[in-house]
Amino acid sequence: MARPKKDGSYVNFYIDRKLVDELRDYAEEKGQTMTMALERILKEYFEQKKEKPNTKDE
Repeated sequence: MARPKKDGSYVNFYIDRKLVDELRDYAEEKGQTMTMALERILKEYFEQKKEKPNTKDE
């Protein structure tokens, strides 16, 4: 049986190649797809930002 489709959207970014390489290495290290790794990184960032709303972004 196939997995149910997630409620998502396609995005297309043009980012620095070194950053892509780091993301790829991180994802492989964690045994995740690049999409899954990026989703988890972003979720963690936004959760931390909610906990500390008065901090400035870099």
